[in-house]
Amino acid sequence: MEKQRTKSFPSVKHRMLGRMFYVSGILICGAMIWGILFWRNPFVIPKVDASDESASEQVEDTMRYIQVEHMDLQFTGFYTVDTKDKICGYYYIGSIGDVSWFVEIPAEVDDGGLSQAMPDLTDMNFTAQICEAVSVLEKAAENEGMTTSEYMEHYHISDQILVTYDTGREADILYYAIAFFAMLGCFAAGRLMTLEMLVTKKEGQVEAHE
Repeated sequence: MEKQRTKSFPSVKHRMLGRMFYVSGILICGAMIWGILFWRNPFVIPKVDASDESASEQVEDTMRYIQVEHMDLQFTGFYTVDTKDKICGYYYIGSIGDVSWFVEIPAEVDDGGLSQAMPDLTDMNFTAQICEAVSVLEKAAENEGMTTSEYMEHYHISDQILVTYDTGREADILYYAIAFFAMLGCFAAGRLMTLEMLVTKKEGQVEAHE
C-alpha cells in the first residue's frame, strides 16, 4: 500500500503539468487567432485599385497592410531623415478613390539638395504599411497656415500615411511563427506529460498487485 501511495505523487504532478501545457497552448492559439482577425494579419493583404472612385471605402481603419495599384504620386517637398541627418524617405501624395494619402517612398540615394525637384511617379504599384501621420500632417498644415484638422478637411486627406519600406511585415510573420511553434511545443509537452502519467499509473498498479 505504501508503494502505491508513493507512485501516485508523480502521477498527480504529471497531470497538473499536462493541463498547464494544454491550457498554455490553447491560450497561445487563441491569441494568434485574435491577432490575425483583429490586430495584424501579415498573411492576407487587401488589394486596392487607387484609380477606382469607390476605392476609399475599401480601406478600413483596422487594416495594417495594403497593396495599392495604379496610384499616381506627386512629390510634396517633405522627406524624413535618420539620426545622422541622412535622407531615408520622401513624402509623396496620391489618392485612393476620393481620399488623398501621404505616401513615404524610400530614398535610393543620399540626396541633400534635390528634395524640391523629385519627379512625380505614375501608375505605381506597391505594398505599404498604414501608419499614423501626425508629424507630416502638422508640417504640411503649418506650411499652408492651417491647423491640422483644417488642412485635412480642406484637402480631404487621410490622417494616416502609407509607408512603402520597413513595413514590419517580416517581423509580424516571425512573431506568429514563434507563437505557432510555441503552441505546438505546449501541446507536445502536454501530450508527453499525459503519456508519462499513464505509464506511471500503470506501473503503480502492477506494483500494487505484486
